[in-house]
Amino acid sequence: MFNISDYLKKFTHLEGDLEAQKKIIGSALKEVCNLEDIDFEIKKGTLYVTANPTIKSIIFTKKDQIVVYLKQNFRKGKVIDVR
Repeated sequence: MFNISDYLKKFTHLEGDLEAQKKIIGSALKEVCNLEDIDFEIKKGTLYVTANPTIKSIIFTKKDQIVVYLKQNFRKGKVIDVR
């Protein structure tokens, strides 16, 4: 018989990965841009920042540095663009 709990155990690591990815991105924004508590989403390898235009412009000017930081410190996460 099919046991749903055994099947769902495969997906328990996904939530932990998302939390780790959010912490790494938060630390990247803090270290590279000197910004804290920025709201963002990750969709299909793109980091979407939801903040006021001034903060967005600071982040976009350092976009390449953020992507390099994330590639070096979080190899599982694949953030390739910032918008």
